[in-house]
Amino acid sequence: MSEFGKSKFLIILISPSGGGKSVILRRIVKENENINYSVSYTTRKIRRNEKDGKAYHFISKDKFQRMQRNGDFLESAVVHGKWYGTSKKYIESKLDDKKLVIMDIDVQGARQIIREKIPCITIFILPPSKDVWLSRLKNRGTEDSKEIKKRLDTAETELQEIEEFQYLVINDDIETAVKEVNEIIHAEENKINRYTNIKKDFIGG
Repeated sequence: MSEFGKSKFLIILISPSGGGKSVILRRIVKENENINYSVSYTTRKIRRNEKDGKAYHFISKDKFQRMQRNGDFLESAVVHGKWYGTSKKYIESKLDDKKLVIMDIDVQGARQIIREKIPCITIFILPPSKDVWLSRLKNRGTEDSKEIKKRLDTAETELQEIEEFQYLVINDDIETAVKEVNEIIHAEENKINRYTNIKKDFIGG
């Protein structure tokens, strides 16, 4: 087993609502015990089959704004009229413990983290076509036609900024998409600049 030290980073998954990033994220966490999931805070209502603290920390708008004023969020943004935010303390503690952290956030949040100069990789997840994406969104049955239109408008805006990010994975087949995300993470882990004091660790002294 290698004893070389490695610096850790955030793995940021970005996609339009219904693009499959949450499913991929759950698979990545399940298959990699060294990757921790950052559970975001949100003011949106909890959906059926969701559990507080697992998919999200569901909190009131007042509490969210108090946390925001206290500087508790690494990033925060309004998405489809609801607030979302990432715990600054959680991220810092995991990186300090030399852990990888994965999160699924929107374009606004990803840009905020990049500006903070926190080590991260960004992976944009897209369905194979607009028609496939709309079909998946409608089939999950959590949004009405008005909400779907809002998500379509947001997706079109986000796609205008896709060149800001590093990787693209097409989510046509979930197994292939998960495999590609895993390969990106493992390749990033093994970049030379991720290793700390490699010459000293190998030669000694």
